[in-house]
Amino acid sequence: MSYWLREIAGWALILIGLVAFFEAYNLLLRKRIFEAGPLVFVGFIVFRGGVHLLKVAVAAQAARRLPETAAPAVKRPRPVARPVGPTAATTVLPGPQNAPRRQGAGAAGRGRE
Repeated sequence: MSYWLREIAGWALILIGLVAFFEAYNLLLRKRIFEAGPLVFVGFIVFRGGVHLLKVAVAAQAARRLPETAAPAVKRPRPVARPVGPTAATTVLPGPQNAPRRQGAGAAGRGRE
C-alpha cells in the first residue's frame, strides 16, 4: 500500500467515524439512548483506525525520505582493548584475615559436628 492510499484511506475512515458520531448525536437528541450506544462504539473504533492509518502513512513517508537526508556513517577507530587475564600478584592487596578457631569452645556452641 503506498503512502497516498494510506493517507486517503485514513481520512476516509476519520470522516466515516465522524458521521457515525453525528448519527449517534441525532439519536440521542431523539432520546434513543440504547440505539446510540453501539453506534458511538463503532464510530470510536472506526475513527481510531483512521488516525492509526494516518500515523502509518506519515511514518512511511518519513522512512522513504530517510536515506536521502541521513548522513553517511563515519567509521571511528576501535579503542585499544586492555588484556583480560589473571591479575598480577603485585597489584592485589590482602584482605581481612579470619580469626583462628578456638579448640576449647565445645560442641554446644557450634551447632554441627
